[in-house]
Amino acid sequence: MNENTTIDEAQARAAEAVAADVARPAETAEEVVHTYAEVRAAVTANRANTLALLGCLREVLEARPFREAEAAVEGSRAMALTMQNPHALYAILLKCGAVESIPVPEDDAAIAEAPEDDAAAADAEAAGVHAEAGDLPDQPTDYLLAITDLGREALDEFEPAKRFGELLAGEPEGYRSAYDTVLACCEEGASKAAIEAALTGHPALAFPKQVYPGYFISKLETVDGISWDGVWRTTEAGQRMRALLA
Repeated sequence: MNENTTIDEAQARAAEAVAADVARPAETAEEVVHTYAEVRAAVTANRANTLALLGCLREVLEARPFREAEAAVEGSRAMALTMQNPHALYAILLKCGAVESIPVPEDDAAIAEAPEDDAAAADAEAAGVHAEAGDLPDQPTDYLLAITDLGREALDEFEPAKRFGELLAGEPEGYRSAYDTVLACCEEGASKAAIEAALTGHPALAFPKQVYPGYFISKLETVDGISWDGVWRTTEAGQRMRALLA
């Protein structure tokens, strides 16, 4: 069992525990004071989850129903590397204090969960007539998710261009040109073979040590400079990264 697998399993167990407590009434939950160190540790615990966790935070800059937030993250390019599902990722963020849950009164939640295609219910609602509790579908209490100040701090620290700048600071000067070549190649979309062709003969592949084109592809994907949708494409963040290479 590799390290990432162990971390994923531990995070999954933590996510399940947090998810079970999310809908508890606020007055019964113990108040916990979180620190940014906890948030940073959660975001960096497994680099395969980093982009996905940051993507989750961006989806709750304004409070929204948890199902809506999870649906927005599902299938997004931020989920490309992680093995976790959106519910587990939000549970991780709730546990460290990067996101908060806002309980919704049970009556309001039940109304919100009522089927949208129920014409009679819709007509009654439009007329200002609310159904009795016994007439409503049996649904769990809903809640909203919203980013906290600690979560906003994480988005600021882990802004893609900043992460790329830190990456460049620790690498040979000659790699800058290789990264720029990959970002330029992916402007209109490129296959791995096309990227490899674009880097053919580039000095960065041989000095100061031998590396392969996949090294630059992987690094750029990890900092959200390129993403895969059938081909590799330069992201908006990747455009900003090119400015750092000018």
